Formats: sequence, structure tokens, C-alpha cells
Amino acid sequence: MWRRRPVSPDRSPTPRLAPTLRRARTIAREDYRGARLGVLRRIVDPSRGEGLELGAFDFPTVAPGAGSCTFADVRSSQELAALFGVPSESVAPVEWVVDRVRPLSEQIPRRFDYVILCHVLEHVPEPIRFLDDVGALLRPGGVAFLAVPDKRMTLDAPRPSTTIDHLLARHYHGAAGPPITQIMEFARTWDENWRRLATESPREFFAWAQGQFESGTADVHCNVWRDEELFEQLDYLVHGGFLPGFEVCLREPNRPPFNEFYVALRRTPSDAS
Repeated sequence: MWRRRPVSPDRSPTPRLAPTLRRARTIAREDYRGARLGVLRRIVDPSRGEGLELGAFDFPTVAPGAGSCTFADVRSSQELAALFGVPSESVAPVEWVVDRVRPLSEQIPRRFDYVILCHVLEHVPEPIRFLDDVGALLRPGGVAFLAVPDKRMTLDAPRPSTTIDHLLARHYHGAAGPPITQIMEFARTWDENWRRLATESPREFFAWAQGQFESGTADVHCNVWRDEELFEQLDYLVHGGFLPGFEVCLREPNRPPFNEFYVALRRTPSDAS
């Protein structure tokens, strides 16, 4: 779910910029951390609350000394370092190694004032169930803070946007892995070799995609949005009762040359579930 071996390995902390955008001024990693922290601090004080970040890898939002934040991932810190070829000391210390199939709230016994998900939601096959599960990790009044890539600023730009009907259909079917459509779209968009194979040998490409789908291990962008699209869909899901106990408490659109936008959900204080 978070930084499993991708179809086309990309070890950067944020998706690559679309070619037409690479001429913009260079944005450093610390610029992203600063932007994320600045928005996060508008809704919660990380220096005073207890937080959890999912899938931080080697770029935690709340760095040591900035607040009390622990980490969870589908692999240990040592496994992540070995898989992606980075020094183990640079990887955030994973306290909980979680099984992506089981509810997070059953595997992580603590509850938090905030949960951070940076470039996680686009990888999640079934976002409705996932966000509801994240809500169970929050204390009443706690917030789920999401940094999500704006597809217009990444190589996903030409892909069709994820719609509310896509989300509801996957929720109905209980999608456990990426739809084969997203596997093929992502491969064609992000990797020139797979794009060439899809053109030169369609049946071989389809057989590969089918194998990825059936394995359940593919890690692709299952969801791609413009900022206003996800804002509208979350409003719809909250209003429709698909995310009970949540309210949208922050919407921060993408501000180029950054390639991400921010949205936060608050667990309503009256929610005692």
C-alpha cells in the first residue's frame, strides 16, 4: 500500500513533475516539508499533540524535535532501506509494521491527535474504507492530514481523473488491490519501456498486467485527481454518510511549482465510536 515495489521505481518523496513543468524553479525536499508543516500547524500543533505518519519512508513530515510523531508502514525500517537502497539511519523508525489487508485500527493500539498521509491516498485501491479506518485511529477532535499529488503537475496529467463513481464502485466491491485498468494506465504513463511493450506487443503487455492484478502486489497510482475534484468528492462522501464521524476542516489547493495539495478531515468531537 505504501511504497511497495512499484511498477517503475521512483524513490523521490513526491511524484516526478511532468516534462513541461521541469523548467520551473527547483523545489527542494525541505520546501515540501516546510509547506506541509505550515498547513498542518493551521489545524493542529504537532509539538503538543501525539501523531502518527503512515508511509513516511525517509521523509517524515514532523522531523525529530518538531513534535511527537510515530510511524507505521507495511515494511520495517530495515526492509525499506534495503528495498530502496538508502542508508537505514535515514529511514523513519517504523514502530508498527502493518498488514495492508487488515484494518489499521486493529493493528495499532494507540489513538492520536493527528495522522499524516503524504502521497498515500493515490496508492490506495479503496479510499473510502481506508479513510474510515484512519478515522478510528483518531481521538475525538483529531485530524487526518493528507498531502495528495495534483495530477496536472505530475506524469499522471493525461490520465482520466478518478470519479466519485469509481470510488463508490470499488467500495461496493471491496477492492483489495489496484484495478487492472489503473495498472495498465500507470505503466503506460510512467514507464517508457512498458509503453513501448503495450504498443509493440499488446498481448504480452496485457498478460503482464493481468499477472500484476492477480498477484495483489502491484503498487500504482490507483487514483488521480485535480485538487478541486478530490475536495468535491470528500464533501460528497462526508455529506452522504460514507465517512461517518468526519468533517472536512481544511482545503488547500495546489500552488505551483509545488505538485501537491492538502486536505484534512477532522473526527467530530461528538463522535464516540
